[in-house]
Amino acid sequence: MEIKKKCSNSKHSESNAISYCIECNLYLCNKCTNNHIEYLETHHINNIDKNNQEIFTGLCQEQSHKNKLEYYCKNHNKLCCVACLCKIKGKGNGQHSDCTVCYIEEIKEEKMRKLNENIKYLKESSKSIEESIKKLKEIYENINESKEEIKLKISKIFTKIRNIINEREDRLLIELDSIYDQTYFKVDLIKKGEKIPNQIVNLIEKGNILINQGWDDDNKLIEKINECINIEYNIKNIIEINESIEKCNSKKINVKFIPEDVQLTDLSENIKKFGQIFNEDNDKFIFKFKPGNNYNISDNGLKATKSGSAGWNCVIIGDKEIPKDKISKWKIKINKNKFHRNNIDIFIGIGPKFFKGDLYTECWSIFSGSKNKVQIQMKAKQSNYYNHNEELKEGDIIEVIVDRKLGNLSFVVNNINYGIACSSIPKEDELYPTIVLFENPLGVEII
Repeated sequence: MEIKKKCSNSKHSESNAISYCIECNLYLCNKCTNNHIEYLETHHINNIDKNNQEIFTGLCQEQSHKNKLEYYCKNHNKLCCVACLCKIKGKGNGQHSDCTVCYIEEIKEEKMRKLNENIKYLKESSKSIEESIKKLKEIYENINESKEEIKLKISKIFTKIRNIINEREDRLLIELDSIYDQTYFKVDLIKKGEKIPNQIVNLIEKGNILINQGWDDDNKLIEKINECINIEYNIKNIIEINESIEKCNSKKINVKFIPEDVQLTDLSENIKKFGQIFNEDNDKFIFKFKPGNNYNISDNGLKATKSGSAGWNCVIIGDKEIPKDKISKWKIKINKNKFHRNNIDIFIGIGPKFFKGDLYTECWSIFSGSKNKVQIQMKAKQSNYYNHNEELKEGDIIEVIVDRKLGNLSFVVNNINYGIACSSIPKEDELYPTIVLFENPLGVEII
């Protein structure tokens, strides 16, 4: 609710003030203003604007300071009075005693030059900001569209098993909204940005008025300097909002829902753990291959090619432990895959830092190769596995997704999600990305 200023004269305390006297430090109603002009011709009267906003009085606003603002602090870009510069600090004095200070007259030319630069900047940036806001709106629409597509996938999957997983579905939907709100941006940024063009127009108008009024009247100079400072503060705010907009415009949407389709071998046992929402930016696990025997690695540690004798296990371990209590994922590309044996030729998965015995009992992995055909199988401890007939060839990509919190392991082969392959991954064991190559010239690459 707008509160109008009242006349300082106790006899006219119910009348709205229309002006302010700098010398008297009083608000004046219409009658008092006329008397002031008639009898106190040397006093400076400032009209209160139509919005009844607080006017610039030319006096220091620090508590207990009622001195005239005669100085300019270069360190803080602020007008100050003699008490602000006092070498004796305390009781509100001395806020700028250690700063670089000058008389306001000395910065007249500098502020005029800066004002012209600011007006030029505002004119040039107005169009680009409008374009950025337009682009931001489009991104916001795409984000909502992406979110709705994922929600539709969730609904389709959970409709088939609604009686069992109602509670889980609700939780995933809430988690999805939370990821979008926390990772990307909220709609209030658009609302702030939409106000910028009008704000720029107003600042340009104020700036032009200041320039056209001239700067020769020393009595008005302090007011003009104050307006210049206000424009500079507004520009700083515009720049900060614009930077936030540009940051949002450059951010990619990388949210998926796992699994994309229901391909679970034993839904009744895994239903309470079913479904994952993850953000690719946050869940990507970055590692390199450690040097070892029977294989060569590239200088950047991302490529490995078997070099030892055929038939000997070539075990390649990642150089970082898979984080506990979170989801981690990475992708492995097959660079060379020529099978020579009627047996398993490649493992891709997770395992311990050091193998004590058998790969079959110590690692969880997807593997390819069999007597009669190339297969993709998932093998883990206790010989639990599932089969999917699909030939692995050069250029194929296997994505490994490990949920250490729930103990789930999933694989995505050439963008086909096979769902949860194993739900018994130890939550506290020290585990690492693991590749096992059996034949030359098998090669893999982290992407």
